[in-house]
Amino acid sequence: MIVTQAKLKEALSYNVETGVFTWNISKVGVKKGSRAECAGRGYVLIRINDQLYRAHRLVWLYVYGVWPNTIDHINHDRRVL
Repeated sequence: MIVTQAKLKEALSYNVETGVFTWNISKVGVKKGSRAECAGRGYVLIRINDQLYRAHRLVWLYVYGVWPNTIDHINHDRRVL
């Protein structure tokens, strides 16, 4: 199941200034307030409900409430910032 904006905001907080997601919840292996990310092929990935998502796509969902079709990394930098 694809995460919704409401579920995303329930699980994570996003800091627009730093580009960092942090956990709002504690679970096995995750401490509330810790940074949410892992690396994968140059992209920052975040696991929610056993599904991996690219962080830049989660940013779009978090801010705009819909999943993006395409995100152009015009500067070829795959990090969220």
